[in-house]
Amino acid sequence: MPFAHSETPDHVRTTLGAIIRRLRETAERSLGDVAHPAGVSLGFLSEVERGRKDVSTDKLLRICQALDTTIADVYLELARELGAQVDPIWAVSPEADPRLQLRRAARVLGSEALRSVAQFSAYLAMTQDQLPPRRRIGFLL
Repeated sequence: MPFAHSETPDHVRTTLGAIIRRLRETAERSLGDVAHPAGVSLGFLSEVERGRKDVSTDKLLRICQALDTTIADVYLELARELGAQVDPIWAVSPEADPRLQLRRAARVLGSEALRSVAQFSAYLAMTQDQLPPRRRIGFLL
């Protein structure tokens, strides 16, 4: 993707800060509710939200944890707001759709790894009938 000349460090910093503020306000949390568990000062978090301070990856991870979100979701939102064309397959939580998990795995894993997983799954399915029945243990009523 070519570099967009409208993206400046100030623009990226301001957009990231706005995302953090929106997440905090959506969760109905005060600056202190997020800053204290994240291990940053109120002033620092306020400056980050206003786009006046850069935030390190370490501090951003802690802020995301305090907001009960992932850094990936924050970066995805940042990409959207900066105008990136986000593939819809990455825009939905994988827990919501098991088929989506499979499609993501197929994109991430190589064909040899997928073939191994398929062969192992077939092996497990074939051997399930061959296992001796298990004796139940426990109390009988």
